[in-house]
Amino acid sequence: MPDNKAIIRRFYQEVINEGNPDRASEFYAPDVELHFPGLPEDPYGPEPVRDLVRVILTAFPDIQVTIEDLVAEKDKVAARVTFRGPHQGSGMGISGRWPLATWSRVDIFRLFEGKIVEQWADRDDAGLMAQLGVVVLPES
Repeated sequence: MPDNKAIIRRFYQEVINEGNPDRASEFYAPDVELHFPGLPEDPYGPEPVRDLVRVILTAFPDIQVTIEDLVAEKDKVAARVTFRGPHQGSGMGISGRWPLATWSRVDIFRLFEGKIVEQWADRDDAGLMAQLGVVVLPES
């Protein structure tokens, strides 16, 4: 039986901290169902993860993820992580070269036979945007 917590530790280290988004397919099942905030419908497959990590690495090429809490029960692993890195990208009216940005994220993974088959994510987008100087207006 695979050590699900070790798989998730390796995912954060090898894919994000070491900057290898193409390795996402080593951790995700081909038909993984992803539940990411801000997307109109849930995507499937490791490609959306790879693309998201590429976007993060473009804006934050020196990003590091620290696992704050990692809890496993049966086929699920919950991870509370902190992302830290200087913003060096541009786009959406955000200039590059901002000092260190820090934001938190909670991921819940469901694994089967050593692969992630489902993932739920929640992140602090408003906190990150405020650090980058973007005004976030409350919904009316």
